[in-house]
Amino acid sequence: MKSKVKNNEKGFTLIELIMVIVILGIISAVAIPKFLSLSTSAKLSAARGVGGAISSSVSAAHADYLLNNNDYFLDDVLSATAFTSGITYQTTPTATPATGEISADAADGAGDAIHLNYKNSSFVWTYTGRSSDTPGLLTETTGF
Repeated sequence: MKSKVKNNEKGFTLIELIMVIVILGIISAVAIPKFLSLSTSAKLSAARGVGGAISSSVSAAHADYLLNNNDYFLDDVLSATAFTSGITYQTTPTATPATGEISADAADGAGDAIHLNYKNSSFVWTYTGRSSDTPGLLTETTGF
């Protein structure tokens, strides 16, 4: 028996396959650096989220001060803040918290620095304590 070979069989030529490989190489050369920088952006966004949580706690503590005359300090603010993403509050004042910890230089509320070590990246905020009816203020300083 003879097998018949069809003359109209379709397939990809070597040139077509090489062109597809070249196009995929160009796309990956452009896309890979974009994805690598996303890690840094994600850490920054997470740190800014922590700063937002602390700012909310400052606002809540100040509202309690205005309503009930309950004074507040940095330690009170950080203790009242609910941190997520594996971040814990280190109650012992330190400028070098361990990975996943947030800490303050001191707890007196007089221009203290708040330090966050998030996935081996350091972020620092300056906290200015309450002055009369002016609430405490949190300012991004380094790592941002």
